[in-house]
Amino acid sequence: MVTISEDDGDNVPLAEALGGPPPAYTSSDDNGGAGLRLEHPSVSRIVQAGPRRGPDGRPHYLIDDIPDNEKMRLIRESGILHKYAKSKEHGAGSDVDEAAAAATEADGRDADQIPTWMDALVYTVGLAAVYGLFEALVSQQYNVDVSVGEIGQRMAKAAPALYATVYFTFRFQRQRLVQLLMLLAASASGCYFVHLNLHSPRLGIMRRAPGLVTLWIYLTFLMDVRPAMVGAATVGLFWILDPFRPAAF
Repeated sequence: MVTISEDDGDNVPLAEALGGPPPAYTSSDDNGGAGLRLEHPSVSRIVQAGPRRGPDGRPHYLIDDIPDNEKMRLIRESGILHKYAKSKEHGAGSDVDEAAAAATEADGRDADQIPTWMDALVYTVGLAAVYGLFEALVSQQYNVDVSVGEIGQRMAKAAPALYATVYFTFRFQRQRLVQLLMLLAASASGCYFVHLNLHSPRLGIMRRAPGLVTLWIYLTFLMDVRPAMVGAATVGLFWILDPFRPAAF
């Protein structure tokens, strides 16, 4: 403890209070000019001490004494894994360790993520509007008078089937089997619509067109880029080749 009193004889020098030899003084700086630098040995010992060494000779820090499971618990409770996972999804920030990302995904869906049933409901409303539009176009093509109420009733009848289709495809759209099934369904509906348009232009058969076109558009929109391109190319080749064209005599 350093004490200061009015009597100079009672005052203890700072070097003696810190313990050890007195400080070293230098009277010149790097440029050769006059300067003064005070360095106490105890201060240099503190700076040079650094972390303590372990049995293997490597630096040993206080955080190394915390078990790994306790570290992971603290990291999860801090919420930093969710922030870094979102940064990685949007292509920003540093990479996240795969084990940490897997632990984040194991906790379930994010709190701000829209539920599947709500996504399906929103898409069903849009697809029902597309279905009603094609119903009106088919009726207009054959000069059939149809009211808005009748189209609304047809949209309401098709809505449950549309919702079930959207919910299933949205829930399992990342699975390869589902992608394959969507590709097959999109190609079949598109080719069948082309066949009806070319060879069955009767009104009763063309009533199937709104549902086929709606399904084709939706599945093509939902698929990945490569399956969607394959499906579109398949329908295009079917329209060009027209395998059901009557043979010419």
